[in-house]
Amino acid sequence: MRIKKGIAVFLMISLFVSAAVPVAAEAELDSFPDAQIQPPKAQIFTQRCSKKGLQFGESIGDAIDLGIRYCLFNINITEFMDTSGDRLEYTYKGKVYTFSWDAFERWGSLFSQLQDAGIYLSAEFLLPWVDGHTDLIHPAARSRGAHEYYAWNISTKEDRERYAALFSCIAEEFDGRHGMGYISNYLIGNEVNAYSQWHYTGSDSLKENAYLYADTFEVVNTAVKKKRPEVSVSICLEHSWNTEIPGAVHGGKDFLDTFAERLEEYGSPDFTISYHAYSEPLTQADFWNNSSHRVRDSVDSPCITMKNIEQLTKYVRDTYGTKTRIMLTEQGFSSHGTDGEMKQAAAIAYAYYKAEFNDMIDCIIFRCQADSPGEMAHDGLYMGLWTEGMGKMKASHDVFKYMDTQKGQAYTAPCRQYLGVGDWKQLIPGYDAEYFE
Repeated sequence: MRIKKGIAVFLMISLFVSAAVPVAAEAELDSFPDAQIQPPKAQIFTQRCSKKGLQFGESIGDAIDLGIRYCLFNINITEFMDTSGDRLEYTYKGKVYTFSWDAFERWGSLFSQLQDAGIYLSAEFLLPWVDGHTDLIHPAARSRGAHEYYAWNISTKEDRERYAALFSCIAEEFDGRHGMGYISNYLIGNEVNAYSQWHYTGSDSLKENAYLYADTFEVVNTAVKKKRPEVSVSICLEHSWNTEIPGAVHGGKDFLDTFAERLEEYGSPDFTISYHAYSEPLTQADFWNNSSHRVRDSVDSPCITMKNIEQLTKYVRDTYGTKTRIMLTEQGFSSHGTDGEMKQAAAIAYAYYKAEFNDMIDCIIFRCQADSPGEMAHDGLYMGLWTEGMGKMKASHDVFKYMDTQKGQAYTAPCRQYLGVGDWKQLIPGYDAEYFE
């Protein structure tokens, strides 16, 4: 049952053109038995559609005009727990849970527009430190400090069922049938092998951290798949493949394998890998020149970037099979420095074609639409297709827009020239210009 208190305000109203979202009657929540719910036609995956995606937050009109097929948005779990405004009461296993209807409505207003545009949505669910909601954090991780996000509290049956109820409700609301849009990929946490900054656990043990994450994944995966069996649920890893940083990062390969080992105890549920194939270092846009010491053409490479992404896809194929899909949900290239804009444009096109013609990869989502002030100031990164605030369109904008169309050959010609090749076939195994016809 939903209890309305006042009028919800879409916080992104200045960024996006809002779509009206009707509030369904209470009976609607129960009117579609699980066995009868089908994914909306607009979201059925088509093998020959482009894998191009973008993280954006400034203009949905520009994003649609760019012809993206995929996008990703970060969502804080705590938003759904703030019940000071409009509330949604949801019954799960006979118990009533109260969530924020305002949060559902805010995101639903945006997500419905994405669904209407035929854009596949990945939602990355994150847990920041928010006073009043620290009970959501794993008990050993309840230490406020230099941590962006925290491991989730599933330490008791009650805690597990609270998370299961939330994600059952999310899967039900954002199912493509309630006018709220459709989430096709659920990412559980961000760069979870980076256990200090991005998924703080309070432990530096690989086994403890990977097992805790696998247990959390199982709770969410079960709840979501019961409502939406066709969606993906993903583990999110950063690019430190065989790099262990004491007190901060587990190697992604070891973390993945230990995570999968734990899932075996649950009967090996399917999982998708959401990977961040950033350059090493992040500021080096020309990833093809990444250090041969840090980025090698072998499975024991310290890092896996777009330069050697084939090592990741080969390992996953050989170890977990072709049904374990890879989604490149976050990578970007900065336009700073000498030949910055041309270098960025060439990197985007090159990376896109490597992903498009790799049959283990389902999408490649770039960041970001416009330069982020925080990334510029803190990291010296200028990853947008526009300058800050959509001030000026960069050279990469039209390369990005047309690289997966019949005009791609013409618009990426300067990129090929910059890379010193006459044809993408010289760099991309299996590249076929007629694919975009």
